[in-house]
Amino acid sequence: MVTGADTATLPSQFAEAYSARWSELIDRWTEQPGVLLGTLGPAGTSSHLAAEFLAGRYGLTIELFPTFDDVLSALIAEKVEFALVPSAYRGLTRFHWHQDLRLQAFFPQATPQYGIAARKQGELPAGTGPVTVAAMWEVRWIYAEIVPPALREREVRWADAASTQHAAEILADGGADLALTNAPGIDRHGLRWVADRPGAEIIWTLFGHARDAAGT
Repeated sequence: MVTGADTATLPSQFAEAYSARWSELIDRWTEQPGVLLGTLGPAGTSSHLAAEFLAGRYGLTIELFPTFDDVLSALIAEKVEFALVPSAYRGLTRFHWHQDLRLQAFFPQATPQYGIAARKQGELPAGTGPVTVAAMWEVRWIYAEIVPPALREREVRWADAASTQHAAEILADGGADLALTNAPGIDRHGLRWVADRPGAEIIWTLFGHARDAAGT
């Protein structure tokens, strides 16, 4: 139990533990340039942008995978040395609870702009029937938050996407009426916003092997 007397020391304890994890990682990355970091692709996903943030500062090499299942498998098989996974990913517990893996470090970082995309400026699906929306499971809730009034009462049929970029690709290829994607997805596939919102600051987790973790 945390008592009133203990609460004053908690921030400093957390800060010390956080700093220690990062100091150890940075030392390892400095000694071994080009350490391989796996995360979700293709290029332009929020995960890829967060990985580039690290790679540009610490000389890491990035490998992108189609799904986080693939990232997990690659890490377990030691095909990559670290995995970068957002806290919003619904399968994150599989990384936490795998006996051979450990959480090495974490950091806050904002995603790019997100929203509902169409193929053409101001284009909304005609009629009153169902609307097919390509999206990752993790961001589907954004649709109800920002959907234009003209679509608010229409049934949504989801087209499953493995990433924000995959959702944009599905839309661009005619597999959906709309997509939930991010700003790089808009740019990459020549799409247009129907509605959008600022990115969100989330926690990014870095997993490695248990034998390499601090204190093990």
